Amino acid sequence: MNDETKSEGGLLSPKATEALLRLLVGGARERVSSALIDGRTVWIKRHDVGRQRLARWLHEAVSPLVPAMFLRASPRVDAAGAVDREVRKTEAFHAAGFPTAKLLFRNDRVLVLSNVAPIVQGELDRLAREGADAVHDGLLVDAATALRSAHRLGLCHGRPHLRDMFITGDGAWGFVDFEEEPEAAMPLDVAQARDVWLLFLQVCMQARRPGTPQAAFDAYFTDPSPRVADELRRIIRFSAPLIPLLGAIEHRGLGSDGRRVLKATRFLKAALEGAASTPVSDSLAEYESRKGL
Repeated sequence: MNDETKSEGGLLSPKATEALLRLLVGGARERVSSALIDGRTVWIKRHDVGRQRLARWLHEAVSPLVPAMFLRASPRVDAAGAVDREVRKTEAFHAAGFPTAKLLFRNDRVLVLSNVAPIVQGELDRLAREGADAVHDGLLVDAATALRSAHRLGLCHGRPHLRDMFITGDGAWGFVDFEEEPEAAMPLDVAQARDVWLLFLQVCMQARRPGTPQAAFDAYFTDPSPRVADELRRIIRFSAPLIPLLGAIEHRGLGSDGRRVLKATRFLKAALEGAASTPVSDSLAEYESRKGL
């Protein structure tokens, strides 16, 4: 460890810090791992291990030349830059009032973060197994509401996957894993529209009820940002030519990634076309009424 190594804010005892240092020096060098320190689970993220995939390297290399801004990669950074990025974005979300993982320890290669639970994706998986469709889909709508709240405060997650969101004991929604920074590669409105697009790839794929994507759309676009809506329209216009191509093989071996793109593009195209002339539908009110189930 170097001079930049520190335990943040006294959150780890001296004994726990010593145990953590031994673990970091002698433990397995996995990209992400967990450990029991001070009687609690912590997560260790190493930004100096793991090979960069060729596809990601190529994406980053050609990104400045990509005409569709929403497809551009976050700026390339080294391990220290990746640590700084995640710390900076975590602190920004925390300062805005969102629950985040606590930063327990950092240096220029490693982050150690507190455990957060329950993770939304885990809750969705459990509810799906139990057949609790109304509550399951209510979480998808709430995810759109949480993202809207972050965007209204000028924030952008960058990769708003449902496994990167969690719910506190008092029902507040939090965010983790801030490894992407698209707002550094494109205007904020474009980056936020990209967030919405990425979220609906999951909402449309996981929804158990046909009205859920519309309810989530209405939840996000309550008090809408016209600029984000315009940028989302540009994303969908760019993606729309894929609909007939993917639709032709939808039931003939189309993979899960292709099905996500197809479902989300179909839905968002129709929703955005109707949004200008159609008031927020009753679907949102329906899911609000089911929160207590």
